[in-house]
Parts: sequence; structure tokens; C-alpha cells
Amino acid sequence: MLPARLWPEERLLFLHSRNQQEEVSTKMDEASQTRMRQRADTPTSRYVFPSVRLEQGVLLLILSIPSLYVLWILPPLWRDSDGFNEIASTFAPKGIIHWLPGYCLGGRLIVFAGSTIDSLIRGHGIPYLSISITPLSDAGIYTLIVVQHLFLILSLFYAVRTASDHFQLRVLFAGFFALTPWIYVYANCIGSEAFSNPLVYLVAAWGWNCLRAAELNRRKVIIYFGLLLTAALTRQVNALLAAGLPLALLPLAGKEWILRGSATNLIDRQARYRHTRKLLISTFVAVAVIGSSLLVQQTMCWLCRVPFRSTAGETFMWRLSYLKGLPQQERTAILARISAKLADPVVTEALDALNQSLNRGEKWTDMYLFYKIDEILLRSGLNEMQHRTWQIDLKLNRIAICVLLSGDPDFLKAVGADFVRSPYFTQTDLAHSPFELTDWLQTQLPFPRYDRLRGLASFQHEEGYYATAWKRISYFHLFDRIPILEMVYLTMTFVGLVLFVAWRDAATGEGVAYVAGIMVVAILITLANCSCTFFAARFYLPVYSLLQMAMLFAASLAAKILIKRLAR
Repeated sequence: MLPARLWPEERLLFLHSRNQQEEVSTKMDEASQTRMRQRADTPTSRYVFPSVRLEQGVLLLILSIPSLYVLWILPPLWRDSDGFNEIASTFAPKGIIHWLPGYCLGGRLIVFAGSTIDSLIRGHGIPYLSISITPLSDAGIYTLIVVQHLFLILSLFYAVRTASDHFQLRVLFAGFFALTPWIYVYANCIGSEAFSNPLVYLVAAWGWNCLRAAELNRRKVIIYFGLLLTAALTRQVNALLAAGLPLALLPLAGKEWILRGSATNLIDRQARYRHTRKLLISTFVAVAVIGSSLLVQQTMCWLCRVPFRSTAGETFMWRLSYLKGLPQQERTAILARISAKLADPVVTEALDALNQSLNRGEKWTDMYLFYKIDEILLRSGLNEMQHRTWQIDLKLNRIAICVLLSGDPDFLKAVGADFVRSPYFTQTDLAHSPFELTDWLQTQLPFPRYDRLRGLASFQHEEGYYATAWKRISYFHLFDRIPILEMVYLTMTFVGLVLFVAWRDAATGEGVAYVAGIMVVAILITLANCSCTFFAARFYLPVYSLLQMAMLFAASLAAKILIKRLAR
């Protein structure tokens, strides 16, 4: 009914508004009925799987079989001394600012729990607990390994269910993950990659959900922020994952602004800037993640009474290995320019010593500058170790920034060469590193620092045991001759098919934009690795995972279009 006491003009406006609302409601009902009819007409919906739980059980079984196999045939692997330092060595400051607390703290707490339960069961009481002296036992280590496998399985399960709504495709995708041995190898390894790899899959899958949601509600934003922050606190390069969703939304928001005058009804006007709003929110989340990660590290440093700083310069020392291949005169000129720009006597002396060492033909040592600066500072009377290592990190950071911004052709050539080589890593290359590094760590057991490792199951085998196991077990050599680059070609093929058949479909545009966004993030991570550290397969694990997810999303889009075509 009309409200009383309305002027004629108000009555006309009220009637016009009510007619619009009824029109919108009718259109929404018709659209809902159309979607229901389409679902009823699709071939896949005619076949109803016996139960959702059984479907989930099948997927979990497929994803769990490789974990059970790896757990059965291999003891826990170790990512050389880094794995030991991350869960058993002094926590602060390296566990906060270098290896990061996501794994260093989380892993220690899990080992604490396993070791404590084992000690209580054996009637030995609660062991001595210290954040810097983790009690190491097989029970504690295996507890961490099992948690890592479970984390991986559940992350892959969520990624598979997110990538497609069709059970047959989900089974195919789960099988594809099961045939990716390196992700299960790292789940069986002590090292931050065991947490990082599942988080990359979770971030990619949750970002896909955020993109396809009508609006980003508080729950979605909080979970996305939490996943990104946890990933950024596990490995530094994971902070670049925060760029994935904004990169995907950028062209979609641009399209909204280009077509902003074409909205003709209320629904169009309400959804006009949907992607723009999501772009602003996701950009804010990305900035908040980086800021929060730094804040967490600073807070933990303050609690542990150690100075906060970046250790990027220490990692960059490995990138300086390109200097050893340069002619003497050219290398001397490069180091002289760095010394002149920084104008730091300690840095100048350390760089001169490095140059003389290389001129004498001595073997390249990655940590040469660290130890030389330490020696110089100690000689100058700086005896307090925490303050001395803080100064070393600051000076190494300045060297790194100077080289990165110098535009040195030789440095850029070295970065470019690594970038071109990186897409040719295979699954076998990625799976090899933990075996090699565990064998290396076993050679270090005579040193007192590693005496707590000697009784663990990982080190009860002859020297070279893990290299032999890697060569012997065929599962770790699946698709040995197929490089990462092949996934890029497949993804581009699927995207091309999708655009050719359904380029006007809005959902297709969103999906293609997201695939492009996470592929750009993979490129950024590759550039960061090539620019900041040495060339090793394990640094490209997140690149493989992102390209893997991009390929699955693109395949899902293509399959969805083909199913619709076949249903007509």
C-alpha cells in the first residue's frame, strides 16, 4: 500500500521505485531458476556420487598414498645444517630474522610436544625445555614429520576441491599431485619448505575463491590475510604471494572503469565497481601482510633482547660468486666502485681482502666477507657477539643494495643466465636436494655442535645412504625429462582454448586474469631468487607450485566450457 500524505510527485517516485524493485526481484528469480535448470541439464549432475564423504575419502586416499609410501621407505630427511638450526639451534636472532619464526618456532613447539609425550610415556618425566635447546628424539622428529605430511595432504585436498566442482576432474587433479614426488619428499624433510609448500597451495586456492566471490566479506579477508602472513613468516620470498590477487584484479578493475557508463539497471550499477573494491581490499591486505610480518619479527627481537635487522645481505653473499669468473682488472674495478660508494673502512678492507684472495687463485668461499668483516670488527675491539653480528649484517646489507642498484652489466648477465636456466628444472631436480643435504649433514656429526643428532634414526645408516636411495627409488624420478616450462606451455594452451570459445563470459575473464596473476608472481619469485642468491633447485619450489596451480585452474576452466558445449 502507498503511505498516506504523499505529494503527487512523491507518489510517482514511490511507485517508480517499487516497480524497479519488483523488476529486479523478478530478474533475480529468473536467473536463479535458469542456473538450476542448467545444473540439472549438465551431464555430470545426472551422476550423483554416492556421498560427499565418500568422494572426500577417495580424494584424501589418493593424496595420502605417496605420504604413506615415503614415510615407509625413508627416515626423516634434513635440509643440511639449516634444518638443524631451524628447530634445534639458538632461536634468536637467526630463528626470527633469517630463517623466520613460522617454521623455527612452530616446528620447535611440535618437536617439544612429541618429545615430552614420549618422555612421559617412558616414565622419564618432562624433559628440560628451552626455546634454544630443543630436546631431540625420534619421537619428537617423527611427530613433526607426520604433522608436515598431514598439513600437505589437507592443503592439496583443499586445492583440488577449489580447482573444480566436478568429481572426475578432482580425481584427475589429485592424481596429478600424487605424481609430484618432490612435495612429499619435502614433507618428509626437516626444513622450512615443509611448511612453505602447503601454504603456497593454500594461498593460491584461497585467492581463487576470493576472486570469484561476489564480495569479499570479513571472514574471507581475515583468512586470506592469515594465510599470507603465515607464508611470509615462513620464507621471505613468500611475501610476493600477496601480489597475486591484486595483479589478477587489476585488469578486471580497469575494464570496470572503461565500461563504467554502460550500466543500465540497478543490478549493473550495484556490481559496477565490484572488482575495484576487491582490488583496493586485496592491495591493503598485501601491504598489511608485509607490515605485520616486520612487526612480528621486531616484537620477537624485542622480547628476546636482540637487535632487529634484515639478513638479506648475508644471503646475497652467495650471489657475489659471479665475481670469481671475471678478469682480474674488471673485478678490481667493480669492488673499487663499491668501496668508494659505501665509504666504509671496514667494508673497504674486507673487499680488498676478497679481491686479493681471488687474484691468488684461492677457492671461492661464500661466507668470506662475513668472516672477514667479523675478524676486522673483533680486531677493532668490538667483542660483544650480538652487537658484532648486528654490525656485520648492516654492512653486508649495504653491499647488497649497492650491487643490486649498480646496474653492473656482469651482475645483470649472471642474473639473466640463471633466469633463463630456471624453467628447465625438472621434478627430479627438485626432489634431489634433501637427499644430498642429509648425506652432507651426516658428515658433520663428529663436530660437537651436532652431537644431539647422532642417536636419531636419520643418521643410523652408512655414508652416502640417501644418495643411493634417491637413485634407487623410481618414484622420485617421475617425469624426469619434463621441465617446469612444459607446464607453462600447457597453461597457455588451456587459456587459449578458453579465450577462443568463451572470451565474452565474465567468469572466464576472471579465471584467466587469476591464472595470469599467479604466473606473474612465479616470474617475480624467479627474478628475486636469481638476483639475491645462488642457483639451486630448491629455491624454485614455490615457482613450480604456482605454475602447477595455474595449469590446474586453466584446465578446469577449459573442461567447464567443454562440458557445457557437450551438454547442448
